[in-house]
Amino acid sequence: MSTAEQTYHPGQKAPVSGFYECDCGDAHQVSTDVAGHVLPPLPQGCSGGTWRLKEARPR
Repeated sequence: MSTAEQTYHPGQKAPVSGFYECDCGDAHQVSTDVAGHVLPPLPQGCSGGTWRLKEARPR
């Protein structure tokens, strides 16, 4: 399974730098500048449960 197909829970470390999107379908996004940073909680009122890598940033 590629990194883009995996999901990550809030509080987990981001495997790669890039843009992550929640799985609720409302396009909530978060950006991480450094691989290994902890993914934040989902936005208040979000019905999703995990983050998914939307677009990796080049190294």
